[in-house]
Amino acid sequence: MTGKLLRQAAALLRRRAAEATGSPDERWMVDQDEAGALILAGFAPEDVEPDGTVSGSTLASFAYADDPEQRTHAQALGAAAHMAGLDPQTAVLLAVWLETTASLQDRAEELGDVVGAAPLVEPAGCFARSYLRTATTR
Repeated sequence: MTGKLLRQAAALLRRRAAEATGSPDERWMVDQDEAGALILAGFAPEDVEPDGTVSGSTLASFAYADDPEQRTHAQALGAAAHMAGLDPQTAVLLAVWLETTASLQDRAEELGDVVGAAPLVEPAGCFARSYLRTATTR
């Protein structure tokens, strides 16, 4: 059962990553638009100048109210940084981890040693259940 769950989460990660980008080389970063608004930008290696300057395209803009009862700039920046950190390339690497762990689980079942594989399989299962929204998290 765990192997199936891991593969489902991996497939969803791969599908969402593919849908979120125009290029398999695309990476994400937090930036500002011309008006100084917080954005999530996509860029490819060829968009990086020799001096390190990056020109990318806007993927998402973040609006926030200047009201302590609502989302703040710091929270919007945190959300943007989290999204940039989990860009499509990184999501595909998570999918590879889940698929590899599913194969390990399969092999452990064949060898009759699921207890030995548990320290590696259980965290992947927790992630998969959380990602698929099949379990509550704390």
